[in-house]
Amino acid sequence: MSQPPGDLSRDQLCALIEGYIGEPRMAKIGEALGDFAPEPFAAPPRILCILFASRSGSSYAGRLLAKTGHFEEVGENFAPDQLRAIAERRSLPDLHAAARWMVGRRGTKRAFGYKAGFSVLASAARLGFLNETLERTQFVALRRRDRIAQAVSLARAEMSGRFHSNQQPDRAVTEQDYDGEAIAGCLHRIERAEHDLADFAERIGARPMLAYYEDICADPARFAASVCDLLDLPMAGDFDASVDLEILRDAVNDAWAARFREDWPVSS
Repeated sequence: MSQPPGDLSRDQLCALIEGYIGEPRMAKIGEALGDFAPEPFAAPPRILCILFASRSGSSYAGRLLAKTGHFEEVGENFAPDQLRAIAERRSLPDLHAAARWMVGRRGTKRAFGYKAGFSVLASAARLGFLNETLERTQFVALRRRDRIAQAVSLARAEMSGRFHSNQQPDRAVTEQDYDGEAIAGCLHRIERAEHDLADFAERIGARPMLAYYEDICADPARFAASVCDLLDLPMAGDFDASVDLEILRDAVNDAWAARFREDWPVSS
């Protein structure tokens, strides 16, 4: 049963998220955040949250939205490791203070955006940001039409240790490292994450805008304009869609995907 946005307390949101990720994982996130003295967030009037499963193109989507001028950075901004790094660099007393500092610097006077799977949602909920801003938050559900390509990307990232283009791989991965079981497991996790995130959105009374990575690649300006429209913000006429991201997909990904479709035809 859904509830109107804004009617959910911090504790209710934490309990709801714990139902998806389990008490041990929720407790681990709480331990990572540590003790803190909560204060209200000085957040701008418009909040964007991109809900996504791993390898759905969220980095690309976030970089594009930062080019609109309405956001400084759209990332997994409430991840505890990011907040801890901010607290250490800025000599802040706790991670709640780091989160308040981050919201002020990574947003603008008009809007603040972040992307989230359940771990980041859990952190935002425990910090009190989610319930404080829920009533004015607009959600985007980011997906890929080609889930097999997404699962291949995730399996390869887990094998190589390279999840982002600015990382160095722990080891090289070749076509001979193909593992159909691993790809099938990744596919199941992606489908489960998408289902659970959609269920979560429904239960908090949100109606996310659905966006597909392939469509964003085909027309990035249209995606940026649709998010601006969602937030009732103007879209710059001279929007520059260039971003400094390296595409990690290559012939190995294509070979693995083709083989997986042969080995696991039901998954196609």
